[in-house]
Amino acid sequence: MTKTTLKTNYCTALNRFLPEGTIEYVADLIIDYECHFRVTQKRKTKLGDYRFPHNGKGHRISVNGDVNKYGFLITTIHEFAHLTTYNKHKHKVYPHGQEWKNEFKDLFEPIFNLTELPTDIELALKNYLKNAKASSCSDDKLMRVLKRYDKNNAAILVEQLKLGDKFKLNSKTFVRGRKLRKYYLCQELDTKKEYKVLGLAEVLPF
Repeated sequence: MTKTTLKTNYCTALNRFLPEGTIEYVADLIIDYECHFRVTQKRKTKLGDYRFPHNGKGHRISVNGDVNKYGFLITTIHEFAHLTTYNKHKHKVYPHGQEWKNEFKDLFEPIFNLTELPTDIELALKNYLKNAKASSCSDDKLMRVLKRYDKNNAAILVEQLKLGDKFKLNSKTFVRGRKLRKYYLCQELDTKKEYKVLGLAEVLPF
């Protein structure tokens, strides 16, 4: 299969997951780095994953397919930054250290010229890239902006609930408690155990 045909196939497959103008860029990354790229179903603990070459397998990246297009793009570049960091430094640097932050920023820079992102996304993203964290979920401002583009309108945020309100999360029922900075201390009804739940977590009202 020629590179042109391969790229066309990747672009077709990625079309519904990425913002217009970024599809060919991501397809080129997949091809140039000979990466096995996979779109997965929703995972509770992570949005994406990178695996370095091991046991005869090459670079592998997986990204959750349930996030909106801007979240998918950010997660994809996040994981490719791990790939390029590994190529340059192997295991000699921290997973989300300065080397990774530099790679993340460098990989994202061309995107601002390839497509016109919504103003709120671009501003929040540029601010986030000044000191990227291990997860975009850790950045309140970026997460708030990204959630504006989610299709799931039935969900609400924990921080929008009142003290004592009940909500559903992962098939369990909780009662919203007091605020702990970014988190809320919530009690599961069945077990009476208390958990810290992120204020930006999407839940269903009970």
